[in-house]
Amino acid sequence: MKTILIVSPTGTLDNGAEISIFYLMTALVKRGHTVINVAPGYQGETRKRYKEKFEKAGITTYILSAGKWWWEDAPGGLPATDKIRAFYYRENIAEIQKLIQEKFVDLVITNTVNMFQGAVAAASESVPHFWLIHEFPDNEFSYYLNKIDFISENSDKIYSVAGLLNQRLNQLFKTEIIHQFIPYSEMDLTPLKKGETPRFVSVGRITERKNQLELLKAYHRSEQTNIELLLIGDQDEEYGIECIKYIKKYNLKNVKIMGYLENPWEEVTDKDIFVSSSAMETFGLVYIEALLKGLPTIISDNPGYKSVYETFQEGQMYHLGSLEALSKSMTENIESFTILKQESVRKISEVREKYSLNSAYKKLIEDVESDIFFKPKTIRHLGNLTSLNLDTANSIEVKVKRAVKKIWSIIKK
Repeated sequence: MKTILIVSPTGTLDNGAEISIFYLMTALVKRGHTVINVAPGYQGETRKRYKEKFEKAGITTYILSAGKWWWEDAPGGLPATDKIRAFYYRENIAEIQKLIQEKFVDLVITNTVNMFQGAVAAASESVPHFWLIHEFPDNEFSYYLNKIDFISENSDKIYSVAGLLNQRLNQLFKTEIIHQFIPYSEMDLTPLKKGETPRFVSVGRITERKNQLELLKAYHRSEQTNIELLLIGDQDEEYGIECIKYIKKYNLKNVKIMGYLENPWEEVTDKDIFVSSSAMETFGLVYIEALLKGLPTIISDNPGYKSVYETFQEGQMYHLGSLEALSKSMTENIESFTILKQESVRKISEVREKYSLNSAYKKLIEDVESDIFFKPKTIRHLGNLTSLNLDTANSIEVKVKRAVKKIWSIIKK
């Protein structure tokens, strides 16, 4: 059994990367591994609910104070000053190094392309490192195209979300095989509550990337504004204000912004139609959840949804940016609701068969549990620049205990 440290991207559960890897962590715990989760916490923000969820599942979670958790040129701007950000980067790497030493970590996994601290800490401590990539190298994530050499050099294995992203990355990484996984979210088998009339429902944080403004515009054009439209999810302040202004400007009285709900599907009924106008997804977990609930679905043709559609062949896809196509789909779904609903319900069992935890992370779990071929990283020579300078005796003790643990694991095999 191994001790695995996973570096998480946000410390929240409002995005697919965090949700899906939570289930990977719980699977590893159930298989007898010790899992440590490290996530960011910013000044004035609380991560209590997040931490409690992980620790309830047997996953020890450390929330580290951060200036900026992601790369400098990653989305999120440049908070504070150069010196403050640099201080926290060094501090966070040092804290991860300390955890690797004190908890006898066997493997570090970085969940998303956006952080480097885990890779540097693992290299400095001569521990294997896996990198999981969820993001297409386009638009706001195109920044990582010039970091491919670093990612390659500081990974012992690299994985990406299955489908179009994996195909693309295997072309970009010339000397590496990029393995794949399917982001998994536990299937909620609770039946939807009974509804009275069809509604449109969109689940996801209200952000520019999720592109709800396009949905509002298409809804307005569809002449279906007598049908209720629910937007479920927390919101980025500026983009949320922009959406609210549009709702007020055109007097869209049947649009309801529900805010964050711990279980959004409790608000959804069996008469609802799932709609997502997302500008970019890597795979589309919420889309899959809608399919598992037997909802008629309308989704944009962003790369992530295309990958899901190729697997499940379910729902209606419209061309991103085409208000006419989206409004037409919304009208058609209302007019043909009974037929589309029957077809969606009929396909639930087929979707469940293709989407299971064992198949989603099969290769990744196999590799975690195997003897990992470790290549020493050159950055290890600079490890003392970030270490918390544990005293020499303690450092030697850590190394001896790690060696004993390794020998014991070989004996048990």
